Amino acid sequence: MSVRAEEIICKMESIAPEGLCCSWDNVGVMTGDRKKEVKRVLIALDCTEDVIDEALEKNADMIITHHPFIFKAVKNLDYSKPLSRRIAKVIKNDIVVYSAHTNLDIADYGTNYTLAELLELEEIEGLIPMGEGYMGRCGKLKKPVTFGEFIEFVKEGLGAKSLVVNGSKDTIIEKVGLCTGAGADYEYMLKAKEKGCQAYVTGDIGYHDGQSAEDIGICLIDGTHYLTEVIVVNTLYDILSAEFKSVEFVKSSVNGQTLNIV
Repeated sequence: MSVRAEEIICKMESIAPEGLCCSWDNVGVMTGDRKKEVKRVLIALDCTEDVIDEALEKNADMIITHHPFIFKAVKNLDYSKPLSRRIAKVIKNDIVVYSAHTNLDIADYGTNYTLAELLELEEIEGLIPMGEGYMGRCGKLKKPVTFGEFIEFVKEGLGAKSLVVNGSKDTIIEKVGLCTGAGADYEYMLKAKEKGCQAYVTGDIGYHDGQSAEDIGICLIDGTHYLTEVIVVNTLYDILSAEFKSVEFVKSSVNGQTLNIV
């Protein structure tokens, strides 16, 4: 039985309604024909050149990403520019690209939900009210651990070789706040502290964010933007492959990490 792209898009919108997204965001169909018949879908964090090439190699009819393929207004398609070349490549090869960004961050089964599940948090609640949902999550660990032990737990869960952290390894951690991607925001850390969290996990932590955490009295873990969000690929794969039995869903094998500690 054939499936059209619009059917998969409809399911994505039920998972992460476009109305949940932040006003500055760009979500939904980025390129392609909603009526296109789809047999194979590649799921990735970003629609990079490598991911597009992977889609071509695997004969994918559609690419679903978290980060928007087209974020800011495109005023021309000058092929000397990387984004223009990528847009041209998916159009020439008739690939539908769909992106769910901040709406997937806020959604019940989105990025923050996935990270909370990975950290095995219990009594999970939203962190920052955002429209009809919440950005970020917080919850209790199954049992108290030291910050040092929690660091190793996060490292293993994310598959990270190393982590940037701030805080005493002897601190007892019972409750954890989190926000995937670029969640190193003072307001977010403060809210986590107010909710009783001793640790906060996010990505893109800067020097002054570490100072703010020390002022607030909360331990910090930078799981990186990439590793805290790429895990949602697994969640989308499980939901979509269960819904559309006649479509082959493929998790991208491209390592999109842009920053490494050496």
